[in-house]
Amino acid sequence: MKGKKIIFISLLFFAAAISAKAQSWSLTGNSGTNSTTNYIGTKDAQALVFKTANAERIRIASNGFVGIGTTTPKALLNLPSKGGVTLSATDNFLLGSVTSNNLAFDYNKLQARNNGAASTLQLNPKGGAVSLGNVVGTTNPGLYVGANAVAVGGTYMQPGYALTVNQGHTNSGVYLYRPAGSSEGYLMYGSNGGSRSVGMFIENTAPDNQGYAIAGRTYGTGSGIMGINANGAGFAGVSGFNDGSGSGVYASSYTGVGVFAFSDENYGIYAKTTNATYSGYFNRSIFVNGSVFTPSDQKLKQNVQDFTSAMAIINQLHPKKYDYRQDGSYKLMKLSQGTHYGLLAQDVEKILPNLVKDTKFETALEAPATKPGPDGKGEMQQNTKSETIDFKAVNYTELIPIMIKAMQEMHTTITLQQQKIEELENRNVLSYSGPLSSNASSQAIANTKATAYLRQNAPNPFHQNTIINYYIPQNANKAFINITDVNGKLIKTFTAPGKGNGQLMIEGGQLTSGAYQYSLIVDGKLVDSKKRVMIK
Repeated sequence: MKGKKIIFISLLFFAAAISAKAQSWSLTGNSGTNSTTNYIGTKDAQALVFKTANAERIRIASNGFVGIGTTTPKALLNLPSKGGVTLSATDNFLLGSVTSNNLAFDYNKLQARNNGAASTLQLNPKGGAVSLGNVVGTTNPGLYVGANAVAVGGTYMQPGYALTVNQGHTNSGVYLYRPAGSSEGYLMYGSNGGSRSVGMFIENTAPDNQGYAIAGRTYGTGSGIMGINANGAGFAGVSGFNDGSGSGVYASSYTGVGVFAFSDENYGIYAKTTNATYSGYFNRSIFVNGSVFTPSDQKLKQNVQDFTSAMAIINQLHPKKYDYRQDGSYKLMKLSQGTHYGLLAQDVEKILPNLVKDTKFETALEAPATKPGPDGKGEMQQNTKSETIDFKAVNYTELIPIMIKAMQEMHTTITLQQQKIEELENRNVLSYSGPLSSNASSQAIANTKATAYLRQNAPNPFHQNTIINYYIPQNANKAFINITDVNGKLIKTFTAPGKGNGQLMIEGGQLTSGAYQYSLIVDGKLVDSKKRVMIK
C-alpha cells in the first residue's frame, strides 16, 4: 500500500512538470508552438508589463495602447517627451548610429545628424509631393512641395514658376518682417544670373481691380521702393511696364519726394512708350534746375528744307486769354489756376496739324492712392473706377522756329522799306534846287544825307545771297567796299563802280559761316561800316 502511494505521488509530480513545461517559455526557445494558441500576454483585462532592474520600462495596456517610459499610454505608441534632441544628444528616438548618419526626434524637434554635425534631411527624395500644414478655414495644405516647385496656401502651382503663393487671406500673400534695431540687410533678395531676364516679377492680373502690382511704403526718411543698378549704363534701377491704361510705376509721398532717381554717368530717369501717348505725363507744373535740350543734330534729320511765308502762318493764329476748368473730373487734372495766355488747339490744328496731338487723361491716376489710418499714417487704398478725359495738346516748342522765321521776314521787309525811304529822301535832296532859306527845304536837307552812305545788307543773317545798297556822290573819284572778319582782317575788296545809287550782291559761296563787317571807302576815307552774319 505504501509503495502504491509513492508511485501515485510520483505520477502527480510528473504530470505537474509536464503541465508546467507546456505553459512556460524557455530561455533557449520553444519548439512546436502554434501562433494561434501560444503567446505571451494576458487573457483578462490586465496590462502586460516589462521591467528591468525591477522598474517598469514598457506597458501594453488592456486596450492595446503601448507605452514606453509611461504607465498610462494614450496612443497606439506613446513616448513621453524630454526635449533633449541636439546635434549630439538623443532623447526619445534614434534611427542609425550616433557615430554616423542618424535621425533623432522628440516633441517639436526633428534632427538629421552625422556624428555630432548637422546633416541633410530629405523628404521623398525619389519623388512624390510633400504637404505640410493647412490653410486656416480650408482643407488645402499650407505648404505643398511638388516636382521642382513649391506652393504655399494650396496644391496649385503656376506652370513655369518655382514658387506659387495662393493667397487665401485678406492681407498680403507674403509678409516679411525685421524687428526694429536689427542689423541692416535685405528682407527679400532676388538674384538672376541670366541674360536679359528679370530678378523678380510681380503681376496683378485682376482685370476689374485698380490695385497695384508692387506697393512700397516707409515710415522713416528712406524710400518706399529703391532700385539700384550696379552693372553700368544701359540698365535701369527701376523698370515699370503696364499693358493697360494704368501706370508702370506709381509713387506717392506725403511730404517728401514721390520718385527720386539718380545716376552717376547715365540718365537719372529714362522713359519710353511704344504707342501714340507720352513717355511722361506730369499733372502739375515742372521745375527744371538746368537747361532743357531737344535733339536737333543735323545727322538726325533728313529732307531738310527752308520754308517761307512764316508771317502768313503767324497772322492766322489767334492768341487768347483764358482760365482752365476746375469743375467736376477736370479738377483731377490739376490744371493751373489763374489767367493764362495761349492758343486754342482746335485753331492751331487747322493751320499746323502736326503740332496738335490727341491726348487722354485717366482720372484713376489721380484718385487717392492712400487714405489716413487711425494713427494718421497712410493705408493702401485701391481705386475702383476711372473716367477718361479726351483733350488736345499743342507743341508750343515747334512754334519758336516759325516765330524766328517770321521775325527774319519782318526784319528784311523793314530793312528794304527803310532803304527805299532813304533812297527817296536822297533823291529829293539831290534834285532840290529851291532857295536854301526855305524852312521846308532846309529841314529836308538837315534830315537827309547828300554825301556817300552805306545800307545794311538784306537779308541778314543770310546763307545764300545778300544785297548791299550804297550811294556814291557825283564828285567822288574812287570808291570800294572792304569785307573784314571780327578781328579786322581783310577778306575781300569789291570795287563800287559808277556814281549815285548802287548795289553789291554777295554770294553765300564766297564766304564761310561767321560774323563779318563791311565798310564803304570813298576817295581813301571811311564813310560807314555795317555788320552782317553768314550762316551755312
